[in-house]
Amino acid sequence: MESNVLKKLLIFGTINVAAFMFSQNTTTDSTSVKDKMIDEVVITGNSNPKASIKTSTSISTLKPADIINAAPRSTAEIFRTIPGIRAESSGGEGNSNITVRGVPVSAGGSRYLLIQEDGLPVMQFGDIAFGTQDQFTRFDSFVSRIEALRGGSASVFASNSPAGIINFITKTGEKQGGSITQQVGLNYKNFRTDVDYGTPLGNNYFIGVGGFYRGGDGPRKTGYTSNNGGQFRLSLLKKFDKGSIRIYGKYLDDRTAAYMPMPLAVSGTDASPDYSSLSNYNILTGALQSSNFKNDITIGGNGQVLKSDIRDGMHSVSKAVGLEFNYDLGSGWKLDEKARYSANDGQFLAPFPASVGSKAEILESVAGYGSAVYAGTNTPVDGNAKYMKTVLFNTKLNNLNNFFSDLNISKKWDKIKLNAGVYNSSQKINLSWNWNTYLMEVSDHNARLVDVISTTGTKITDNGLLHYGVPDWGGVNRNYDTKYSVIAPHAQVEINVIQNLTLDLGARYDFGKVSGSFAGTQNTMRTIDVNQNGTIETPEQSVAVVDGTVPVDYRYGIFGYSFGANYTINSHNAFFARVSQGGSASADRILFAGYNYTNSDDPALDAVKVNKVNQVEGGYKLRSANYFLNTTLFYAKTIEANYEATTQRRTENRYQSMGVEFDGYYKINKYFDIKAGLTYTHAEIKDAIDKTIVGNTPRRTPKFMYSINPNVNIDKLSLGFFVVGSTKAYTQDVNKLVMPGYALVNPYITYRLLKNLTLNVNANNIFNALAITEAEEGSMVGTNGIIRARTLPGRTFAASVKFDF
Repeated sequence: MESNVLKKLLIFGTINVAAFMFSQNTTTDSTSVKDKMIDEVVITGNSNPKASIKTSTSISTLKPADIINAAPRSTAEIFRTIPGIRAESSGGEGNSNITVRGVPVSAGGSRYLLIQEDGLPVMQFGDIAFGTQDQFTRFDSFVSRIEALRGGSASVFASNSPAGIINFITKTGEKQGGSITQQVGLNYKNFRTDVDYGTPLGNNYFIGVGGFYRGGDGPRKTGYTSNNGGQFRLSLLKKFDKGSIRIYGKYLDDRTAAYMPMPLAVSGTDASPDYSSLSNYNILTGALQSSNFKNDITIGGNGQVLKSDIRDGMHSVSKAVGLEFNYDLGSGWKLDEKARYSANDGQFLAPFPASVGSKAEILESVAGYGSAVYAGTNTPVDGNAKYMKTVLFNTKLNNLNNFFSDLNISKKWDKIKLNAGVYNSSQKINLSWNWNTYLMEVSDHNARLVDVISTTGTKITDNGLLHYGVPDWGGVNRNYDTKYSVIAPHAQVEINVIQNLTLDLGARYDFGKVSGSFAGTQNTMRTIDVNQNGTIETPEQSVAVVDGTVPVDYRYGIFGYSFGANYTINSHNAFFARVSQGGSASADRILFAGYNYTNSDDPALDAVKVNKVNQVEGGYKLRSANYFLNTTLFYAKTIEANYEATTQRRTENRYQSMGVEFDGYYKINKYFDIKAGLTYTHAEIKDAIDKTIVGNTPRRTPKFMYSINPNVNIDKLSLGFFVVGSTKAYTQDVNKLVMPGYALVNPYITYRLLKNLTLNVNANNIFNALAITEAEEGSMVGTNGIIRARTLPGRTFAASVKFDF
């Protein structure tokens, strides 16, 4: 197996040797190369902004026009065109799984990749259960560009981001003018308005405002307006002789649908499965949400009765204020400070199918079953239909407030640049899991809840509610209130050893402290009149109440370093290499796993509180007046721990991945250009508690990921398409059930009606490709021909009109 991997890497290396040789014969530009070179000045993951060819990092820049043409329907879908980044965006506007270059996704979210806004994290941890960072991040027209750093220097420039950083860089108001963009879904309900405006105020003051508001159903049929909310941003900048100061703010209040795994028919074999939609549920357009399933009532984390509107879905609220300050101290010294406080809260409500099957398998398996009717009626259920035992993920995001500060001082000499700083952060994680169990039919058109009646005529369920809590999973109603504090001194030095050779070395140490408590290690069952109607219904005879409080008080440390070298042969060619080490602290994902959380020196806790990543990468960068090519060979070794709520399973695994990443662009002529990215990854589980999976490929990791974007520009008309895809992967670490490869085709056409008025029409997944991103089952053996999987949505069309002023 290893020899095959080496053969493929050698083939890819040969391609780049040919590209290098080609470049030596095609660098005869008659005008200044500096003026014509295709390159970007990047700031993310670099102590000094510079052209990307002069850095020893892999970084891509996304501009607003490219993002709009790629037709993303959520924030995470923006990232799928970036080489090396795997964004499983099937969860909707949040709760997406994101990783880089074969580093595993063993928990939800993005444990090893950090999303930033203006150089500071959105959340300190990318994998907070039901509070992932993309839930609190929205792209709008106030974003000037997105920079995506893979591997490299991320280990020393940010905490908990050893695999990479995605940085949303917002406008400052320095460029006068603005725009209004009206978007509308053509075959689905979506109405969105984006506004941004910037202007100087005089005396070197600049103001910028922007944001969006939207309403609609989203790309799946939920039976109600599931997407409703918006975001507002404000920036005030003052420039002075030796620096500048900027104050900015953000207010986000947005409700969007959260999509969980959905029932999907499967036949054939694990190695060659045949997937199809169930007769009453289209996997490309359906959703588990329903207009018949709007309200939930349960016992909250503090013992109170909690009433929830399920239509709120992922409700994310963020109120943030930030500060940027830089000052030239003279003699090459410079001071730079960034700080931001965010007050974050909300709720996460999403139906999850705990089991799916026939009437006999789901309804008749309920103890005491006599008959079943649709809730609120006396109509017997359809004996030929499919049904679900549904767990409602009802998680209250009580407090996810955070504060981040990064103070840096730098000094430039003739051939040496030094940067030293201190990062300080505080992240609250205060959540309440208030889950209930329901019975409902499988349908993509307002599924009905089901009531089960005993043989004596007594209702076993209450309007579809089977249990207050989830006894099948050991309760899992939880309440936790923890605080994670980090102080991280860091330093980076850059040395121009000779004219064309630049070395950079960085180090960082995170001093982490965790405090607080959590409850719910056991759920006590009590009799409570939850709906307060004066009658004790059957489900109220056994109500799960949070019990078993555990204190949390431990410390951790993460040492990260990064050493890179960049050799610029000439203005067209450069080689680079980097060795790095970093880590990501385990936050709430290791709670409830039975460790001693008050002893920092406990060997069992010490083994899981930090997830470690070691990386080696090297590559070649080619630039010219009409093309560029970035090639990176990479190797990563990951050691991590996790605990899954739905399986009640603890994992402690070691992973290895290696491969090659291409990122290229070629402007054939003034009418035609093409962008492309390709990533080959060979990943392997090297060690695990479950020895049967050692040697297997980590779940959901494809060999190849790719994106291609041909584009035609003719006068006022621009048209093209994005192809985004990946090859097959396994649903779980056991490496049995295969998820087929897929290719999504997203065409677009843009026409400039007037000098300042532009029309854009785009499609997402125009050929209705079935793209499975994850599945709960590891094999179809032992199933009833139904698995639970998340897929990317089917075909959607959208149009927008943009007015610039």
